[in-house]
Amino acid sequence: MARSIPRILELEHNILRALCNGRVTPAVRDGVARELANHEWREPEHQVVYEALGRIRHEGPETLRDQLRAQTTRMGFPEVDWTGYFEPGREGEEDLAELLRELGTVREECP
Repeated sequence: MARSIPRILELEHNILRALCNGRVTPAVRDGVARELANHEWREPEHQVVYEALGRIRHEGPETLRDQLRAQTTRMGFPEVDWTGYFEPGREGEEDLAELLRELGTVREECP
């Protein structure tokens, strides 16, 4: 169980990185939002980033970056370290679906 927590944190981060890089369609983003609607975020910053993503329009990677920074500041969290969220990742839509499946599996192992 203790080994599950670091994996959950890694999965949360990778899912958010995929969403922040703007490589997914609006339909996929909506599906992710439904999938994570009841997720208990293990890292408070991850929850802030996720909530900010839900509050802004997604137009393109550069616009998304600017909007995310502004949104988290408006939410009272100006010191989010965006480095890890905007770094290039390989996650595409299929990878994102796999990350969500694994997150669900690992969550079941760890209360």
